[in-house]
Amino acid sequence: MRPRYLLLVGDREAVSLATARVAARTGLAVAHSAHGFAVLTNEACTCITVDPEAVVIGTLFPRQGPARAVTALSEAERAHLSRHGFAALLEAWWGGYVGVRSQGGRTQVIRDPSAALPCYRAEQGGSTLFASDLALLEAASGRRYPVAWDALGRVLYSAGLPTPETALAGIGDLRAGDIITLDGVAEQTATGWSPWTFADPRNDEESAATAERLRRVVEHCVAGWASLYGRPLLSLSGGLDSSIVAACLGGARPSAECLTLYTDDAAGDERAFAKLVCDAVGLPLSEHRYDLDAVDLSRPLGGHLPRPAGRVEAQPYEAAHRALARQIGADAFFTGNGGDNVFGYSQSAAALADRALHEGPGAGAFATLRDICRQTGAGPLRVTRAAMRHARQPRGYRWKPNPRFLHRDLVASLADTRLSHPWLDAPASTLPAKAAHIAALVRAQLTLESDRSQMLPVVNPLVSQPIMETCLAIPSWRWREGGRDRAMARAAFAERLPSVIVERRMKGTPDPFCGEIVQRKRAELRARLLDGQLAYHRILDPGAIEETLRPGRPTTGEENVRLLELANVEAWLGARSSRPSGAETASSASIVG
Repeated sequence: MRPRYLLLVGDREAVSLATARVAARTGLAVAHSAHGFAVLTNEACTCITVDPEAVVIGTLFPRQGPARAVTALSEAERAHLSRHGFAALLEAWWGGYVGVRSQGGRTQVIRDPSAALPCYRAEQGGSTLFASDLALLEAASGRRYPVAWDALGRVLYSAGLPTPETALAGIGDLRAGDIITLDGVAEQTATGWSPWTFADPRNDEESAATAERLRRVVEHCVAGWASLYGRPLLSLSGGLDSSIVAACLGGARPSAECLTLYTDDAAGDERAFAKLVCDAVGLPLSEHRYDLDAVDLSRPLGGHLPRPAGRVEAQPYEAAHRALARQIGADAFFTGNGGDNVFGYSQSAAALADRALHEGPGAGAFATLRDICRQTGAGPLRVTRAAMRHARQPRGYRWKPNPRFLHRDLVASLADTRLSHPWLDAPASTLPAKAAHIAALVRAQLTLESDRSQMLPVVNPLVSQPIMETCLAIPSWRWREGGRDRAMARAAFAERLPSVIVERRMKGTPDPFCGEIVQRKRAELRARLLDGQLAYHRILDPGAIEETLRPGRPTTGEENVRLLELANVEAWLGARSSRPSGAETASSASIVG
């Protein structure tokens, strides 16, 4: 069962009147009631009391001690958190949680930095609702939220940038690490956790010590999450990231099982690597083929979310996981998702710029130049020139939009829009590769809530807060040592994984399967996009779609990915228009206020 919660924030009378009715509408139980807020949860969601006016909703692990979630705090812990607030929470604890605190007529809400527990919001009757999922907001409010077409256009243009708005009018999103303060007449959002606090190249230490510290932190976090479940199912590609999670699960939860999917094309068949990992860590492996017959362009992924997420080619992947989970009685899905982002994966020359800017030209910069040349196959002159360009650019990371296949009027209207996020606001001392590393953490956040999360919890342990903080403290050039990407992660688990996995350079990809879908379903795909709601609302460029999908024209890998993303958006829109609303299943009277 996945954790579900609903948080009502408003004046005492409004919240008091609404709580019983919301409980009846949603089936949740009242877990805590205070001045200005009330918390309702299901059996899988913990509500931990700090004091009468402060709670933590969700999963909470201590930084020190056994890797076990807590359900209650000691008197000393409560006193410390009560006195120091969210700063103490972020410093001494981690997990997947939403914290709430009411003080002096104001209520503050924080979402943990890993984005492990969703936090969507809506306004109702002068009060604010926060919830783990859209269905709870709709049930509590008794209404169905319509598509916000302008916002949907921005979602597609902004290429996975987490923003406070979603694609539904009236539904917002509290970003990971943000604190929102509500005082009844106004609200203010601030950054509670910033990655820049940990991104200091002066933290550099000897590589072996860095790798050992990283291994201990990763093992601790995976063990913590594994302690919550009896039979996790891990998505295992045979690549480095999911293999690291498998190695940790093998020690912490030997009852875990693994699943790998493969395509008919050799580029997407990693079964041999996955088997090597499972044999080494002692976990059973199931194999499942990507089946084109399981692809239905009318069925959305992420239909339960307030913004579309996913691409069509993932349908067989999701279906295989759900089927095996039912067969073996799994109680959670584990992934290696976010590993590339956290472990500093890069093929750019920015790490050379970082080291030269930090240390100056010398033996260290020359070693990093050699590492990047070995990893990428580029010559030293080319790498040096690219590093110089990085060094001369303005500090920070410029998020790039994705205008592909979008209507020219939409693109023109958004051309001057600044794609911003608090974590992208870099200090003056920013090094370019570290800015890109932090941008990668931002990019991971909207990929964490997969379709199968409707069935069971989906755990992405590699983006846990302690792992992010540990990796941010590692200078960018350390991740490229020996001419290997994610070098510190490889070194950390060199003794836990087969050398073939640790030294593996190539990554498998389902891209050939994407091309097969587009080729086999070209006519249907073309009709759905040209005659669909995206084209009607002038979000898509019909001419570009028509040209790309004309008979006989080969499509590129990037075109296939975008086309299948847009096809899923069209299916998501179809589900929104056909799904019964909360107002149709319960009274449409206002619940709050």
